[in-house]
This record gives sequence, C-alpha cells and structure tokens, in this order.
Amino acid sequence: MFQNTDVLLTEKCGTLGRSVIYRKNAVTNKIIRLNVSNSLATSVINRLKDLAREVFLPHGYPDSVSDDYLEYQVWDTIQAFCSTITGTFTTQAILKSVGVGDAEATPFAAALTWVMKDGTGMLGRIVFAWWKGNSLDGDCKKWRLCADILNDAAMFLELLVPYIGKFSLQILCVTTSMKAVVGVAGGATRASITQHQAIQGNMADVSAKDGSQETCVNLVASFVGIFLLAVVTDWRWEWIMFFLFMGVHLIANYFAVRSLNILHLNMARLNHVLNTYLHYDTVPHPSIVNKNESVILGFGPTISDLCGFKIKLGHSIKKLPMTVTAFEMSFLVNMYKESKYLVVPDVKSRIMYVILEKGESVEDVIGAYFHAVLLGIATCYYNQENSNVYASRHLKHVTSVSRLHTALKSHQKIIVHKSEKLPIDALKTFFSFVRQEVSMFFIALRTNGWNLNTHSIEIGEWRGEWNNMLNRSSSHRPFDHRKTE
Repeated sequence: MFQNTDVLLTEKCGTLGRSVIYRKNAVTNKIIRLNVSNSLATSVINRLKDLAREVFLPHGYPDSVSDDYLEYQVWDTIQAFCSTITGTFTTQAILKSVGVGDAEATPFAAALTWVMKDGTGMLGRIVFAWWKGNSLDGDCKKWRLCADILNDAAMFLELLVPYIGKFSLQILCVTTSMKAVVGVAGGATRASITQHQAIQGNMADVSAKDGSQETCVNLVASFVGIFLLAVVTDWRWEWIMFFLFMGVHLIANYFAVRSLNILHLNMARLNHVLNTYLHYDTVPHPSIVNKNESVILGFGPTISDLCGFKIKLGHSIKKLPMTVTAFEMSFLVNMYKESKYLVVPDVKSRIMYVILEKGESVEDVIGAYFHAVLLGIATCYYNQENSNVYASRHLKHVTSVSRLHTALKSHQKIIVHKSEKLPIDALKTFFSFVRQEVSMFFIALRTNGWNLNTHSIEIGEWRGEWNNMLNRSSSHRPFDHRKTE
C-alpha cells in the first residue's frame, strides 16, 4: 500500500461510480492511476454496473432525478413486464378473430376488420384528447392508473373475441377506442411524471432512458409470453395466467403512482393542504400530502365540503349579471384594483367565480383560490350555515378560521331567512383580513418545501381586465365645478 502523502488526487464518476486515485511514484516522479478495487473480478463487475447505469439510467443518476425515481421505475418495470405478457395472449386472440389460421377467411374481410378497428381508435384518440386533455396534468396520478385499468379491460374483451366471433368487429372497435384513450392518457401523464423526475432540466434524457428501460423489459417479456403461448395450450390455464398477470399489473401500477412525491400543487393537493391549514394552522409536508392523495378518479375530498362553495377559476361569468348588480360589480372591481384576480360570489348557485387577469403568476392562482375559499367560509358564517371548519373544537385552535370568526363577529346577520352575500362593510373587513392571511399562507407553503414556481391546477381560458377600465373611467370623468373655489 501507499502512504496518504503519495495521493495527489481522487476522482469519481457520479455518485455511484468507481473511485480512481492518482498518486505519485517516488522513484520515477510520475503519476500513477489506480482503481479502487480488490480484485480483477470486482473490477469487471464494477465495469458492467457502470455500463448498465450508462445505458439505462439518466446521466448523473441519482443526483439528476427526483428522490422517488427509483421506486417508481421499479414498479413501472414490473407493470410493463406483466402488460406485455398479457398482450401476447390478446394478440393471439385478435389474430384468430380476423381469420389467421382459418381457411374460410378472406384477406379482404381481415383487412376491413383491421382498418375499421384502427379508424375507430384514431377517432377515439382525437375525441379524448379534446375532451380531457386539460385534466391530464392536474390529475396525472389518477389518469395514469385509470389508463392501465382501461387497458386491462380492453385486453379482457379482446380475449373474449374468439368465443363470440360474430361480434368480433364491434368488440375490436370498442377495445381499440379504449386503447386509444390509454395511449393518450398514458403518454401525456408519463410526460408529466418525467417532467417531475427531471430536476436538472434533463427531461429529454430521463424520457429517453425510460424508453430504453421499457424496450428492454418488453423484449424480455415478449420472449416469456411466446414461451407461455407455446406451453399453455389449455384455455383454462390461459385465463388463469391472464388474470394472474393482470392482477400483478394493476397492483404494480397502484404502487407506482402512490410512490410519486410531487412537490407542486394540483387541485387535490391544494384542497388537502387547505383542509389541514384551516383546521390546524399548519401546512403539511409534500410527502404527507402525496401519501394521502387519492389516485382513483372520482374519489377524494372536494373544496365544497370545506367552504360550502364550488370554485371556478378562469371561467366566464356570463351567468353572473342575473345575480350581481352593476353597483356591486363596480364596488368589487374598485376593491380588487391592485390584484391580479377578482372573486365574485354567486350565493344562489353556491359558486365562487375567480376572474384572472391576463399574465397571472403561480402565486396569483393559488392566492386567488385561497381567497375564494375564505370568502366561501365567511359567507357561510354570515348566513349562520353549518360548516365543518366552524366546529367548536376547531375554533379553539388559533387558525385562519378562528381569526376570520373574530374579524366578522360584528357583521353577523341577525335575521336568517335566505342565503345572502356579505354586505359591503363586512366585505371591506374581510378584504383587509384576507390579504394578511394569503401572505401567511405562502410563507407556510415555502417553509414546508412546496414548489411555487409551477402548478397543475386546472383553470379555464377566460381572462378579465378591470384595472385599465378603471384608469379609462377616471381619465374620462367630467370636470366637477363644485370642487373648485
């Protein structure tokens, strides 16, 4: 061995790479390069590990990806393996249905079936992208899992085709449409997840290496699937194998999306954060929120459960003129003149309309949503309506709700006969109160590790303009001689 004084420099290729030592030869005065390995076998193994890492993992792994990368990719690899094997069973069933191996089948009939099947899928892809494209970023976990459930359902129907041959065309059109939805939802959500994983602006590299992993897994799984097709000839065992791999596929997908720890807010995570914050005056860490986030479409708490109102961000207010007077709108516009958003309540429909100004920031969107939630709670309090955040045990904690309760105590309605908006004096009190609360909420978000540089909150395309209108109104106001001496 050599003395530490002989070492000139050490280097390492990445966090997981091999260490190399450069030391001085005391006799020849030359620099000697040494690999830190105990034997030739260890050195060969290390080189193979390095090669595998370079081929299948993003450059700079693990420092270049999010902390949840490895766990997600392991589960994703398992689900891809199972999906490919079940796909080999359904491919065989489809080929039988279009006439492969049937002497009476005509090439034209097979071609017609195939074209109809593909055409239906193309149409389904376009329709679904138009219908739900805007929701895929915000609910990427839910749609990722939903896509795989839909994919398994489609393969189940395809496996039935040989048993109900006279309906094969109809079934294949339906399943191809289902798989078209899977392709759009799966591809879009995968892009969203890749964006989350690529923490050093290396989205292309992460995506490319994910493709390499999936290709390798699919190649191995294809050979396994062919082997199973050759070995499993009994239709009973074929169904058993299908359900076995389908079950593992769904379980792996569930754990894959559950492993994701996304640091920016979507609607579900924001609702969870607000629920905790309004009850206990603390913002939960992203890992806690992600752990409790529902990954099933249609499930999870809604904001109306918390504040008694639905909240619409960036939607048209075309229905509001029926419930809001010109004086009320003028007052609101003047009150929000320094804000990038404007919150207009529709008490009758139980909707808070949030009008966003063009060029809104992430903080404008989150702040507007928080503002609308507090206004909903304030409206419920004013009308003496039940709300789960007004339970006596919750008011004992010093929270935004208890502070709101104190601020509006002098504005409580005496006679309750129907739901009404906050009167102007109460609205002024609320507006000065909510500014401080929004500022405190953002401090709590940053302190607990939330990323406020981006968001996945679903908002509409409508944008409002009111500040310029106020400036024009004031500049064209007629001269009042009574104010002159």
